[in-house]
Amino acid sequence: MPAQGGRVSNPPAGSGNGTSAVATQRTGGGSPAGNGSPVQLAEVARGGTLNLIGAGVSAATTVGVTVLVTREFSKPIAGAFFTAISAFLIVEAVASLGANVGLVYFIARLRSFGEERRIPTIVRAAVIPVIVASILLTMFMLGVAEPLANVLLSGHLGKSGAVSAPAVAQSLRALALTLPFAALLDTYLGVGRGYRDMRPTVAVDKIGRSVVQLAGVAIAVVAGSAALLAPLWALPYVPAAAIAWLWARRIRRNPPKGPRGTPDVPPELAALLALSTPVHSVKGAPRVGRRMQQRRLANANPRGFWQFTTPRGIASLAKITLQRIDIVLVAIIMGPAAAAVYTAATRFLVVGQLGNMAISMAAQPRFTELFAIGDRRSANVVYQVTTAWLVLLTWPLYLLAIVYGPEVLTVFGHSYRAGAPVMVILAVTMLLATACGQVDMVLITTGRSSWSLINGLLAVGVNVGLDLVLIPRYGITGAAIGWAVAIILTNLMPMAQLASSIHLQPFGRGTMLAAVLSTVAFGAVPFTIRAVLGGGLAGLAAGVAAGCVVFAIGLWRFGGPLRLSAMPGVSSIQSRLKRARGR
Repeated sequence: MPAQGGRVSNPPAGSGNGTSAVATQRTGGGSPAGNGSPVQLAEVARGGTLNLIGAGVSAATTVGVTVLVTREFSKPIAGAFFTAISAFLIVEAVASLGANVGLVYFIARLRSFGEERRIPTIVRAAVIPVIVASILLTMFMLGVAEPLANVLLSGHLGKSGAVSAPAVAQSLRALALTLPFAALLDTYLGVGRGYRDMRPTVAVDKIGRSVVQLAGVAIAVVAGSAALLAPLWALPYVPAAAIAWLWARRIRRNPPKGPRGTPDVPPELAALLALSTPVHSVKGAPRVGRRMQQRRLANANPRGFWQFTTPRGIASLAKITLQRIDIVLVAIIMGPAAAAVYTAATRFLVVGQLGNMAISMAAQPRFTELFAIGDRRSANVVYQVTTAWLVLLTWPLYLLAIVYGPEVLTVFGHSYRAGAPVMVILAVTMLLATACGQVDMVLITTGRSSWSLINGLLAVGVNVGLDLVLIPRYGITGAAIGWAVAIILTNLMPMAQLASSIHLQPFGRGTMLAAVLSTVAFGAVPFTIRAVLGGGLAGLAAGVAAGCVVFAIGLWRFGGPLRLSAMPGVSSIQSRLKRARGR
């Protein structure tokens, strides 16, 4: 379909010859020039924006839960709660078997080749093992709740008198009963993302479940009951799983035929990205051969699904273990009070990671399709542009955490300021990590899930080993160092593997601009204002306000290289502002 009035459209994925069709656009001379990359960026931006809204709500509720628990309950009780839910999330990663990632990969791949009829078989192959695994793990958790509570708490709670190991065991049992629903929620949300529909993930999980969890914790706080914290936090997984299942069925019965509401893509952006257009999108260009397509679809069966997904399931377990094992180890070695401080000091990471997740969930199906048709040039463009967006979304938070760490931690209570060194160490680490983009996800969508597995297992081993050595000597600061080293490994290793194997790297002009702009706006400016006004609330407010002004000016000035026009709604806003200025 030709583009009209600057609007780009493309036919349904999987139409025609079985490849992922991409629209072509007539240039002034009438020769076809593909503009697949702007469409790809627009799709990722639209899905990323939707996920970002959900991520914002989820981040706010996560921080809200932490604030309520830390301010309304003692440190031992808060630490016990955080330790219990950390253990639950690790077990849930085991129960889900990584099936959600496999579903995104295979559904997007099958749709790109016009093989939607094979999707129900793949979905059944994913769901049944998840049900079996989650039920078995539920029974296991119910049986070992008491000894597990003793191991997690190592007698610290009993000595404090704040809460007993039997009470923690009861919380673990309550969490165990919701385990199958949590695993199925992740699995069915993967179906929606495979169809490039981010709405179930955002509405059901990021917003619905998170808000109800916050409400449940608030009820426990009002009731003054620590025993209700874990049950009310876990209960929302039950209705969320049911809604996700119904929504996945609806999507499968009425699958989207193509991108809905593709936003305007400015002609200059189309011209900039035309060089990365896949050859099959240009009229008359050779297409992927039938024999090659058959080879690529040969593993699109239950056996092939689990050959891909099993290592990814272990890698997912490694990822959640990296995020949560420090809390468990701090509780075991130093006690729940220290675990509470460590949890509070690391909550800002959750906020930043949700921004990463928002872009990653939207980009994963597009990367899968691009690698399925062998279009590495467009994949590299999308990788670099989304990395720049990720830096813009996350670096302000991490830089402010470095400058104003102690002030931020007072929201949990003044005694939690002891976690400031943890915040600084991890914030500096995340500046490097986010500059690598969604590197692990890109590695997985190339089909190298075994590489991701090796990277993840190595990082977990390094993290646990360093924690066991450093926590007894340096406390929560030692835990932060161990986690920081592991985070660096999980980003630099896959980045080197992508660069050496398929020549992809995240450092484009936009990435560099985003890094410099963020550093000036939320590093240099707030640091200068803090030096003048001090580190109180007034200095914090002034630093953030000034940084936002500088940041907004930079976004306006460098919107072109940052590809901001590809984001939904931005181009129309810019057009209105230009018309207003012209008047």
